[in-house]
Amino acid sequence: MRLPTKQLINKIEHLSKDLSPAQLTHFLDIIDAMTALAEDAARVDLSGDNTPTPSVPQPSSAIH
Repeated sequence: MRLPTKQLINKIEHLSKDLSPAQLTHFLDIIDAMTALAEDAARVDLSGDNTPTPSVPQPSSAIH
């Protein structure tokens, strides 16, 4: 199910208004993780190569 942004924000606010600070922290951590998953999924190449693009930069081998 895909919601318009304003409706999604309203639902998140409604769900989170009665949470304790600790619960709200966990809730927001879950939202952040889901956002990262969606961003990773958007980078997956569906042309046949099933190797997703990493979401974190790889360490450089250059000497500084």
